[in-house]
Amino acid sequence: MPNISERNRREFLATSAAMLVAGPAGIAAVARAATGATTESPRPLSFGMVTYLWGRDLSLPELLVACEASGLEGLELRTTHRHGVERDLGAEERREIRKRFADSPVAIVGIGSDERFDSPDPDRLAAAKRSTIAFLELSASVGGSGVKVKPDSFHKGVDQATTIRQIGQSLSELAPVAADLGQELRLEVHGQCSDPRHIQRIVEIADHPAVRVCWNSNARDLRGDGLQRSYERLRPYFGGTLHVRELGDERYPYVDLIEMLVRDRYAGMVLLEAHSSPPRHRVSALANQRAVMDEMSRRASVVVSDEPLPVVIAPRRRAPRQFDVRAGGELFGTVRLGSGDRTPTVFPLNAPGGRLTVRAFPFERRAGESNDHPHHRGLWFAHGDVDGHDFWHDENCRVVVRNVVAEGDSLRFGADWMAGDRRVAVESRTMRFAATPLKRRIDVDIELTPVAETMVLGDTKEGTFALRLAPTLRVDGPQALGRLENAEGLLDGDCWGRRSKSIVAEGPIDGRLVRVRVTEADGNLRHPTWWHARKYGLLAANPFGRRAFEGGGASGAMTITKESPLRLRYAVELGTGLDSTSAEA
Repeated sequence: MPNISERNRREFLATSAAMLVAGPAGIAAVARAATGATTESPRPLSFGMVTYLWGRDLSLPELLVACEASGLEGLELRTTHRHGVERDLGAEERREIRKRFADSPVAIVGIGSDERFDSPDPDRLAAAKRSTIAFLELSASVGGSGVKVKPDSFHKGVDQATTIRQIGQSLSELAPVAADLGQELRLEVHGQCSDPRHIQRIVEIADHPAVRVCWNSNARDLRGDGLQRSYERLRPYFGGTLHVRELGDERYPYVDLIEMLVRDRYAGMVLLEAHSSPPRHRVSALANQRAVMDEMSRRASVVVSDEPLPVVIAPRRRAPRQFDVRAGGELFGTVRLGSGDRTPTVFPLNAPGGRLTVRAFPFERRAGESNDHPHHRGLWFAHGDVDGHDFWHDENCRVVVRNVVAEGDSLRFGADWMAGDRRVAVESRTMRFAATPLKRRIDVDIELTPVAETMVLGDTKEGTFALRLAPTLRVDGPQALGRLENAEGLLDGDCWGRRSKSIVAEGPIDGRLVRVRVTEADGNLRHPTWWHARKYGLLAANPFGRRAFEGGGASGAMTITKESPLRLRYAVELGTGLDSTSAEA
């Protein structure tokens, strides 16, 4: 079932409830009232459905009634479903189906076949081509505009490039037939070939305007280059349809996808391809999806200001060493400086919209979250070898805050680095907070001075300026839907141990695309720094782990003195929604 958060349930509850009360006859009026539209206002995006899965058990008349009652504008008829629109229909039956759609406000946008062109078996490949031609003829005869096909899989012992070339050449062979029939061949972004780079290559090989791409809203869209660049890669090839799943499913950033479609004035039809069982009250459920689509479309046309928001920092009444930072009244984060925290920590740390960007454990226990590495705590600063003392793991090594000053948008404090009863270093830190409606930023300035004349910060991977990411921002693990990318364009696991000025983690949180970007100052020690960036969710800048990361060579250990203390500066940026810098990345 779709993963829908309580906040988004509340957000659409009024519309959903009103629709259930109003019934089919009142659904369109309620949707218009909920979005502030008038009867004359055209919908920015056309919306229909694929018969998979919410329509698979309905006859064609039942499908048309359901779509008309719920305000859906089009149908893609998936083969083998109860509607019975199949290749074996006679000419009279096809004319009758065409007339049904001509007499209805619901359009037939095409046929959803299961044909694919990846098989290394020549006979199976030839059969798929013959079947596709029959589906193209069927679609044309009943008034459709295209046939959906799949890429689809790679096969053992066959080079991927060979399979991609075969799929592209097969589509190229079929494309003139489609064009002569006034049809599109819609290549669904599906299966093992769903990497947008593979899809682009297939369409380039096909090299025919009748071969189009049907975006399919897969988790794969969020990986690799990320949603925005994958969309831009395939957008020139979009055809008359694209697929979405249930719009309340927060594992996919549908709000951001719809924003791009509205921005680009997409003229095709967005089709609901439900992946849950048919609901009991089908018309009401479809009408709710229509209303959600309309609301997303409406929001996509709203220009959000980038003016700074006021930032307020205040201690909690019952926990005066915990400071809540609010941006425009919304909780940005809580800086924890009390004795109960082994090191100064920021938790929670929220992107705009109150989206938690760091793991809740060990502060809170949440269903589905991992509880490994309990020393990974929100946003923190520590190191695994400070004159031989392990401030990364060891519970006996603590950073004890002595004094705190909250002034305007900044928080300043001094702290003692204590190894048991021994004070080994003194820290001075300033944290400055800034915010706009779609962005948050923390500038952190840290100075570390030894108590003795000298102090060695050792070469270890365990450090130093770190965050533990929220589950859906991770690359691997339960709920993982995220990606990592450094300033050099390396992705995911390839970021570990590499030097870079910055790194970004990106993924969906509560139905929106969220980014966490950490950047070090150009003047930092050994800029660009090494990154202890793990696919399971650790993200840490470490200027000392040269040998630990590179596996040899000179040590990254550094001796600091009272006269030459260590100074490190970092920026943490949190963004919700589309990234305005994506095109430049």
